Amino acid sequence: MRGGSHEILLSPFALLTDDTAIFSCNSYDGATRHCSGATRKITIKDIEPRFFDTKNKILAYLEWEAIRVINFDGNHTDIADAYPKFEQPQNFWMQKYFDNGSDEHHGIKSKITRKEYQSLDDFYEALKPILKPKPRGKMLKDKKKRTSQKEYQRDTKGEAFIDNNPLFAAAAKSAFALAEAGVDAYLVATKASELASEFNDEIDLTEAQVADLCDYIQQRIDKHQKLDIVESKIIDEDNKNLYFMWGKIKREYPKGDTFTWTTKEAAAKCGCSRTNVAPIMKKLEKLGAITLIQAGKAGANSTHAALYRREA
Repeated sequence: MRGGSHEILLSPFALLTDDTAIFSCNSYDGATRHCSGATRKITIKDIEPRFFDTKNKILAYLEWEAIRVINFDGNHTDIADAYPKFEQPQNFWMQKYFDNGSDEHHGIKSKITRKEYQSLDDFYEALKPILKPKPRGKMLKDKKKRTSQKEYQRDTKGEAFIDNNPLFAAAAKSAFALAEAGVDAYLVATKASELASEFNDEIDLTEAQVADLCDYIQQRIDKHQKLDIVESKIIDEDNKNLYFMWGKIKREYPKGDTFTWTTKEAAAKCGCSRTNVAPIMKKLEKLGAITLIQAGKAGANSTHAALYRREA
């Protein structure tokens, strides 16, 4: 207790808003809350739930349980007093969980019950894989295509094949800077050796694999530097925002690359209004410059940015 007031310890990572609630507490030793039958009205710092007001009631139920266990020591009365608006709805959420919960949901619930999450941050981190969009439609088709390409390369390249996604991601990223600098084959080979050492996954690459990595980087550099006939169609539209948006995309992502592109990010890079972004992207898609693989989803708790592939 400090200054005669009572406080409830909550997660240091929680989002906070001022609120009051009724709790049964009568002492505070500076580190732990001690509860008895004496009921007092105390001021608390209340957690701001992320999913209580969303359509996904299974996540709402899991969040309710996580807050109850992590921040209210598993006390049903305390969390109900803190969130009286959701005391009755959470029974409906629980039924949704038992009727439609997946193995992933049940796994998270078990960890909540076993108190494996030390904070709400740990709980929200565990939810991230569930929040990722499932491949459907064009996105699923694109994933299958890339999987087929990888298997084809495994068969055709033999001992030169490299199964190291982080290495290729770093190589692709470095190709942009190398293309800007206009490097020669020697510097490409130097960069490939550096990346091979950094991302060796405890297994050194063979000479054949290093040579294949050099070829991959050079191909990426060539893609960054190559122009396409689609650009002439974009120029003929006489729309500076359209051409500028395309220029930003082309500068960062070579042909065949997939990339996420939020409305906020696109507007900032293009210097245009957010309301202009959707028409511009649709026009670029119509002209064959890009393909929308997965539509984005707006929302503070959504990680679903629009996913595109550069076609030209």
